[in-house]
Amino acid sequence: MANLNRAAELITSFKQVAADRNYSDQRAFDLADLTEQVALSLRPGLRKHNLTLNVDCQPNLLMNSYPGPYGQVLTNLFLNSVAHAFPDGRAGTIDIQARESGKDNVEIIFSDNGCGMSLDVRRRAFDPFFTTRRDQGGTGLGLHIVYNIVTNRLGGRLDLDSEPGAGTRIQIILPRVAPLEQAAE
Repeated sequence: MANLNRAAELITSFKQVAADRNYSDQRAFDLADLTEQVALSLRPGLRKHNLTLNVDCQPNLLMNSYPGPYGQVLTNLFLNSVAHAFPDGRAGTIDIQARESGKDNVEIIFSDNGCGMSLDVRRRAFDPFFTTRRDQGGTGLGLHIVYNIVTNRLGGRLDLDSEPGAGTRIQIILPRVAPLEQAAE
């Protein structure tokens, strides 16, 4: 019965995440609930990669924004960490934290304790088509897409901090109410 309930929870979460990804309209949502739903969809692959995912979100952070693009940001960051931060099956931890930042913003910290980035990689991390894993099928678009969604669609900003051997930390500041979409020119 417990396994059936867990399966039902997973299916509900997958359906909501899938609906949000296909539904790009602005709506009200609780950031902690949405972050947990996205994390739930990412957890099944953790064991085979020897990784742990920790989520720590302040409750009742209500937003009026774009849940699908926000979920895509978290997913891309997660997949980027899995692909680049933990080479050769190295064990590690990925953390997602969300907190209020003043009355009008939220702060999301996405971090891992992986191998980190050199200065050159860090400088180019958000450039389109830049990847350190081209030979393994990397397109170099994951972090570029993250940057565009955060800065354009969600109206936020982000900061990358990483050192070789010291992991990576990405701070994202988002307005609780996303700006209206720009009219197509």
